Amino acid sequence: MNKYLKAMGVIALSLATVACGGETKAQNDAVPAAVRNIKLEKYTVKEGAEIDTLSYATGASLGLQMRFGIADMELDHDTYLKYAIDFFENGDREDETLMEDQQKLMEFHYTRFMPYVQAKQTRENVIAEGGDVTLLEETPALYDETFTKDMITALLGRNAGAMLLDMKEYIDINWIVAAFRDGVAIENEEAIETGFKLTQQEMSSAYMKYQRERQQIEMEKREIAKVENIELSAKWLAEVEQMEGVQKTESGLLYRIDREGSEVKATSDEDTVEVNYEGKTRTGKIFDSSYKRGESISFGLNRVIKGWTEGMKLVGEGGQITLWIPAELAYGERGAGQDIGPNEALEFKVELIKVTPAEVVEE
Repeated sequence: MNKYLKAMGVIALSLATVACGGETKAQNDAVPAAVRNIKLEKYTVKEGAEIDTLSYATGASLGLQMRFGIADMELDHDTYLKYAIDFFENGDREDETLMEDQQKLMEFHYTRFMPYVQAKQTRENVIAEGGDVTLLEETPALYDETFTKDMITALLGRNAGAMLLDMKEYIDINWIVAAFRDGVAIENEEAIETGFKLTQQEMSSAYMKYQRERQQIEMEKREIAKVENIELSAKWLAEVEQMEGVQKTESGLLYRIDREGSEVKATSDEDTVEVNYEGKTRTGKIFDSSYKRGESISFGLNRVIKGWTEGMKLVGEGGQITLWIPAELAYGERGAGQDIGPNEALEFKVELIKVTPAEVVEE
């Protein structure tokens, strides 16, 4: 693939399965009115305006993903762009449905997209070698009743909008749209060199500069959070400790038995437990939930944070426990992902479904 696609792909890495194509009436009818009524002609750059290099680089990357992604998907790029703009202007980055969007896209990727790509590549290889394609199975369809073209267009558009929303204070949406248009208009990979208003180097440099600035800002915010979260978490845990039924272990772990289980308990760090759970930050934000995924999870107690290793030995099989875990028994100074900051205490509601002793696991 052209070196520009490789260099700029990082800008829209999460949109790797985007493509372009025609829009049908049925597809258009499925689009929410708020999205459908967006007038793309409104998003124009004033004549003679100086190019916003970061915005242009970002929009160009999105456009190239559309143009040279997976054309077989036949997604309408105007509809995709409208979803992105709608989320950029009206969306909430803390919207919990974004996590659900990611999970759906991941499922689509592995159950529909990858089988399609692999079958298509096999067919192309057989043809190139002069083989008999009639011996091959039919290439599976990309879409079905679960994953429709409308759904994937919406998910990818919202995903792009969330990325743009993260950059909101740094970008101009009009230049995003202009560059996106330039990107989807590129005829072939060779034309990428001359198809934009900026050179590849200028666009790559703009994005690299943005990355460095954001990294510096995030580092500064993180250092402040390290100090603030120690104080805020300590205050929160002190309040929790005064709640009825809450007990405290020597390590500082707070817990409450919400439902007594059986006498069967985990006793070793090598034991495996099957659980359903919900994890929250001290502000009440849910950052992980097996309930939302619709399935329980099993793991060895020696493979989780210290608060879980200790806490899951306090409740019996079939019981439910709430854990309030100090940062030193959770993810400590490093935090975890975007949702769990450094030195942040956490809350978990856990139902212990089954305990499998270590000796049984080994067998």
